[in-house]
Amino acid sequence: MKRTLHTLMAAAEPAFGKIPAFIFLLLTISFGASAQTGSFTEVTPQDTLFITPPEEDFWVITTAPADYDSDGDVDIAMLGYYVIYNESVDYRLMLLRNDGSAGPSSWAFTHVEVPMGELTTGNADMAWGDADGDGDLDLAVGTDGATVIYRNDAGSMVMTDSGLPGYWEDNSQADFDLRSLTWADFDNDGDSDLLVPSVFDFSTFSYRTSLMRNDGPNATGGFIFTETDSVFTSTAHAQSAWADFDNDQDLDLLLVNIAPLTGEGFIRRYRNDGNGIFTGEDILGTLSVEHGEAQWGDYDGDGDLDVLVAGNIRETDGSFTHMALRIYRNDNENYIPEEVIADLPGEGWFDLTAATWADYDSDGDMDILLAGNYNSGTNIEGRARIYTNIGGTFTDSGNELPAPRSSGDRGGTFSWLDIDGEGDLDYFIAGQYFVPDGNGLVEAQMHLYRNEAPGQNEPPQAPSGLEVTTPAENTALLRWLPGSDDHTPGSALTYHLELFRNNIPVDLPARTPEPGNISAVTEWLLTGLETGTYQWALRTVDAAYSGSQASMGEFSIGDITAVQTPDGQKAGYRLNQNYPNPFSKQTVISYEIPVTGPVRLSVFSSEGREILVPVNENRQKGTHEIILDARDLPAGIFYVRLQAGAHAQTKRMIRINDGKQ
Repeated sequence: MKRTLHTLMAAAEPAFGKIPAFIFLLLTISFGASAQTGSFTEVTPQDTLFITPPEEDFWVITTAPADYDSDGDVDIAMLGYYVIYNESVDYRLMLLRNDGSAGPSSWAFTHVEVPMGELTTGNADMAWGDADGDGDLDLAVGTDGATVIYRNDAGSMVMTDSGLPGYWEDNSQADFDLRSLTWADFDNDGDSDLLVPSVFDFSTFSYRTSLMRNDGPNATGGFIFTETDSVFTSTAHAQSAWADFDNDQDLDLLLVNIAPLTGEGFIRRYRNDGNGIFTGEDILGTLSVEHGEAQWGDYDGDGDLDVLVAGNIRETDGSFTHMALRIYRNDNENYIPEEVIADLPGEGWFDLTAATWADYDSDGDMDILLAGNYNSGTNIEGRARIYTNIGGTFTDSGNELPAPRSSGDRGGTFSWLDIDGEGDLDYFIAGQYFVPDGNGLVEAQMHLYRNEAPGQNEPPQAPSGLEVTTPAENTALLRWLPGSDDHTPGSALTYHLELFRNNIPVDLPARTPEPGNISAVTEWLLTGLETGTYQWALRTVDAAYSGSQASMGEFSIGDITAVQTPDGQKAGYRLNQNYPNPFSKQTVISYEIPVTGPVRLSVFSSEGREILVPVNENRQKGTHEIILDARDLPAGIFYVRLQAGAHAQTKRMIRINDGKQ
């Protein structure tokens, strides 16, 4: 694997946009292609994006993993700038489509460059979410005073004009890329809203934090977002996470502002009281992170959310702790501090830049990935270590991974992701590294590591017993029986809900590596729903962020069982329940249509994949029935869907195996 050696020389700022005024002239040296690091094997691709030619570098600012093409594996979006030193800077938004293993020590990606229009790459953030409810993931990008949404049209990313306030992150202290932009259905109306921190007003020279309510599509292929009158404190460099900490069926917000040496940093929880009202709570008092991160996570598996804090800390008494890795254990809303590592300098740490929860060994509890700088004896270099959670006590796992060196205005970015679909968490990281034997010179690097930890993580069992009641107009209360997992305790399982309106069930994308979007609950209230037929897909998510198969259900809001025919006559469409149900070899499906026209009768798996189309043709008005031969179907839950004119209806079927053919 080639490395590049940099010699420092000055350059004029205008020729290179918003990159530092010092750039590098590069020479080339070589080193080994892959390495085994504890439980991880490096599988960094051997291509020209990861291994740049001489005199070139790709500086990655932010990354976001997701299955954007809905093919069942996780891809990576990355935003940065590509430098040909002494020549040019090219801003790039790239999608790395996952093409699978390229051998024991390399992975294969197809590079898809997404047009950026007038966007430039500054301190930035990205987040995936389904803005339009069509089942695939759209991409929010915030960079250099702009925030845009790329609409995902079957894997093609289209920039939209959604009128969002501009994201302008102030990160001049080499902090790691934080998860700032976040999607969440804060108002429980079934669509994804967007939190945009670090919004800078150039007329008042002040920041604000904007919560943007999703009000549906606009007339030009984009989206209508309305800024709510929120109480969120202004943020310049923020970290945000959503969860239902109080189990009241709406999403609360943990908002962290990293503002070194200004006195404006905070760790604040905003309780969602409904109707767009949030109440701020300083759950850790005046404690703030000057450099580093703070994250929610249930490390002790008791069903409530603890807080992980790492980095340079401003204590509640106003003093500063240079380095801390600390958990605030949530005991009935009393937050008890526990030092994870008593002697950080004794373990060689020089400073800490980032930490995150993740169950890397798939044993059902949350471990800690810690990144920072250490004194190697010749340089202050970056490194990452994983501390394993054993009964609430964290010990060094022996996994020491390379990490970017934080310096100047460059920190780094990393993501946990299941690149190989094995149910455990792999590791992607990018940033500024020392050149081996380069006498202190630096370069851009990206690394991908496959997790070879011996623990086997089976996907959790899907939730069951899906029920829907309508306690009020335009309201649906969803209930289910909890899923289960081979390692993660039931109280620590979260759930991921997706809602589709008047759509044929979609191919659900692979799980993005994060907790479920509605936390550890077994019921959820949706309000303000429009008239229509709704399908909902629900998955169980374990501590390694592995998701179960989807359980799917359907409900209706308003009177949608009858539609108007062209001559004004009321039309009754009906899909009858199949019989017998459950069934083994075959079952009868009947339906009624009031007018002659095209009919599509489809059978879907429990994951929402269309597997059979028994009818797809014009049919005469009246009652029809078919006999479905089920001998080639596995035992399990299926859905049959009638689509005729403007009418759509779905029924649940169960196929059992009676041991005979």
